[in-house]
Amino acid sequence: MDRPRLPGFALACGLLWLLAGALYKLFDGSPNDLPQPVVEHSPFDKFDTFRLAIAAELAVVGLVLTVPRLGWVALGGIFSVFLTVLIPLALGGESSCGCFGSNVTIAPWQMMLIDGSLLGLLLFSAPWRLPREAGLGAPAFLPFLIVAFAAPLMKLDPPTLPKLVRPTTLTAGAGEGGATASPVTPTPDAGTSSVEGGTDADAVPTAEPEATEVAAALQGEEEAAAPDELPEFYELRSAEWTGQDFYAIDIAAFADQSMGAVLPNSHVVVYRQTCEVCKAHLEDLWAEAQNNPSRWADGGGSASRQSLVLLRIIENNDTADNNLCELLPEPSQKVTLPALKRGYGITTPIAFDVDENFMVQNVTDLGH
Repeated sequence: MDRPRLPGFALACGLLWLLAGALYKLFDGSPNDLPQPVVEHSPFDKFDTFRLAIAAELAVVGLVLTVPRLGWVALGGIFSVFLTVLIPLALGGESSCGCFGSNVTIAPWQMMLIDGSLLGLLLFSAPWRLPREAGLGAPAFLPFLIVAFAAPLMKLDPPTLPKLVRPTTLTAGAGEGGATASPVTPTPDAGTSSVEGGTDADAVPTAEPEATEVAAALQGEEEAAAPDELPEFYELRSAEWTGQDFYAIDIAAFADQSMGAVLPNSHVVVYRQTCEVCKAHLEDLWAEAQNNPSRWADGGGSASRQSLVLLRIIENNDTADNNLCELLPEPSQKVTLPALKRGYGITTPIAFDVDENFMVQNVTDLGH
């Protein structure tokens, strides 16, 4: 009995498209690419949801190859899920569905056209007419299933914080004090466990720091303790920062303060140079500084004025041409986060205050 050609063609088209998306996610994608409806309804965090999505897509590919009479049902089902997710994105006017990451822009309606066409072709081909002996056979599905779940587990390691060393030259102050750039007795490396630690209760302020002294001291700390290898992806969780010591939150473990510093009595703005909302917010701050030159303290903050810290998240695709945030308010401290291959999983801009004891307050997601 000859195998019907149209069902085989339809299955091959759908399988190859699904496999391309799964392999992209596995080797170059990011949990940041997950559509917002998926993130909101998933019972898991972004990272585990991302790994599960890859495993599900690879498992469907394996089922189509081994038992196509069942595989077409799974393939049609996953395309139906894709369409369900894409509809609110298209109605919301999103510019890209994120299906192939931030570097490949495909509008939701375009992806709906592709997925819908593949689903329509599949149903039109009547794949239920395939003979029972089609495919590699049910026993062959087991190794495909093992690979489907093992690949994202092995390739995508759970993100961990790099070793966090609290700069010993920065100590929390009280009242109108700030931080001190004077040498103090070194403290042990905090490691990742210090991310959950508290404030430096024994610190005593001696003088308000000069920004250059603090930056030099921080640079010395970095040279003394080489940072651990950075993860490919880390989800920064700004909702957990409020009421924590700045050096006890996740973002501090990545912050490069060699050129500037997060000082006591600071207002911190986390931004990306390609972010339109960041551009608008920073221009508002620039205009405010022009109208009121004494708005931000030069160097360390004081009881009456805050210092301004601009904390930029560097991304791999940053270039001089795509830098939207050229108008920056001054005076300000410049702090950066190094680029991760798959990103930090956080929307920007984020603003928060650091009080005289390094406690984080007033965390605001300005991107929503």
